[in-house]
Amino acid sequence: MKVCVIFIALLTCWSVCGQEVATPSSSAADQASVEFRFDWNEGIPWQSYSIQVQADGKTHFEGNPNPSQGGDTDPVKVDFVMSDANRQRVFDSARKLNYFQGDFDSHLKHIAQTGAKTLVYKSAKVRGSTTYNYSPNPDVQQLTQLFLGLATTLDFGRKLAWNYRYDKLGMNQSLRELEELRANHQVDELSAIESILRKIASDPSLMHISRQSAQQLLKASGDAGAAGQSPPQP
Repeated sequence: MKVCVIFIALLTCWSVCGQEVATPSSSAADQASVEFRFDWNEGIPWQSYSIQVQADGKTHFEGNPNPSQGGDTDPVKVDFVMSDANRQRVFDSARKLNYFQGDFDSHLKHIAQTGAKTLVYKSAKVRGSTTYNYSPNPDVQQLTQLFLGLATTLDFGRKLAWNYRYDKLGMNQSLRELEELRANHQVDELSAIESILRKIASDPSLMHISRQSAQQLLKASGDAGAAGQSPPQP
């Protein structure tokens, strides 16, 4: 009888302990996040996309390419970790902009339509969002430029993956365009497409010039990441 009681007690203990271990102490939902959304049927290369950055730098992208561009038009999803420098820039700007609680659109009628853009901040204590076509606010402009540059980078990752599978001869043109955009500071976070760049750089069946371009872009990505190291301050 005593053995049965002890056995039942042990089973109860294991059950309770198992439940305690399985309970997560925190989740991604508990983190502060900044999200940028873009929506415009005439948008090129993306008709719509969203970029969500968490306080720890984990970043999620979802985009729908404009079918008029040809190539692969399937929806795109990418996860990567944003550099410390850009992550800190995003959250510093959110604070300066009162977590997007306000109207930042210019409301000028003569400004050309460039798509609806929305900035969203979420945390356990604060929520805010603002939508605009064009904003004269320099902090909004800086954030917009960063996210547009990131979306352009991810578009080239999509193009290069398509080139690698179906059009290796056209790959060099895509790489040259990406190098030019990088030189003009029109793309950001090249580390987000590091996997396809490494695949190109290490493939001996590709033209040497393509492999060399990919190697240069990888080096630029590494240099930017090293320069941006700083303590997390979301």
